Amino acid sequence: MAAFPEFSVVEMIDGSPVAGREEIDSGSAQPLKFFRLQQNPFADSVNPEFFYRTEAHEAAFIAMKRCIEEDISLGLTTAASGTGKTLLTQVLLHELDPERYKPALILIYPKMSRMAMLREICAELQIEIRAKRPTTHDLMETIQRKIMDLAVEGVKLVVIIDEVHFLTAENLQVLRTLSNIEVPEKKLVTVLLFGEESLLPRLDDPKFKSILSRMYTRVHLRALTPDEVEQYVKYRLLLAHGRPDIFQPDCFAWLARETGGIPREINRVCYNAMREAAAHRQSRVTPDLLGRMKEEG
Repeated sequence: MAAFPEFSVVEMIDGSPVAGREEIDSGSAQPLKFFRLQQNPFADSVNPEFFYRTEAHEAAFIAMKRCIEEDISLGLTTAASGTGKTLLTQVLLHELDPERYKPALILIYPKMSRMAMLREICAELQIEIRAKRPTTHDLMETIQRKIMDLAVEGVKLVVIIDEVHFLTAENLQVLRTLSNIEVPEKKLVTVLLFGEESLLPRLDDPKFKSILSRMYTRVHLRALTPDEVEQYVKYRLLLAHGRPDIFQPDCFAWLARETGGIPREINRVCYNAMREAAAHRQSRVTPDLLGRMKEEG
């Protein structure tokens, strides 16, 4: 467990130390200085250092990493929005050995065309597109040549697709084609798909049968349990070199209930609660403070 940061007692409120008035400024730094945090533990960003490995997150991470290591062509992770899919992709990227794997992370947006997706893959692979008006076939051939060149060097391509629920059926078929590139001994590409649960009903359509048959690994990333919510909050506070008791114990049941255990919602509520506590010079976040925030919208 991380050591608690040094805390100079300037004033006492409800028997607990808080920072002095001169150390509290306006803006985003206010709760950080007030609670003596070195960084924002609940930032709206994807930081692998703050990855809290719940049982579900660890299982998803291991399953996707196994796809890469065991040369499985397609792997799928689904979850509700805000559960940590994108953070999981960053952790996977961080874990990949650059001498063995070449990653290509593609963020899908609504109505993204096949050509746009292939161009993104080319950009990730640093492939120069020489043709003025390349066709889809041209780009596929160019990517295939790059894959074969990497294989000669002993490097495997790992394509990570985030927000896959936005993909059209045509784009999914392109990814299936890429995942088919192989030599007799093994697959030369692993494609990992990360998307929201809305993708699952679409995959039941018969036209996706060829894709589903290649998805050896499918995992679902669930929300945090009430116990995990408490550990998640304390874990992030400690990583930011803060006190793990900034939130009173009765807060965690409230957080679990009101956020549904969704990490993004937990981050939003916790950060705003810390701002509110700092503004009112409260040394700890209380259930009453959380209740007032909800009432005020």
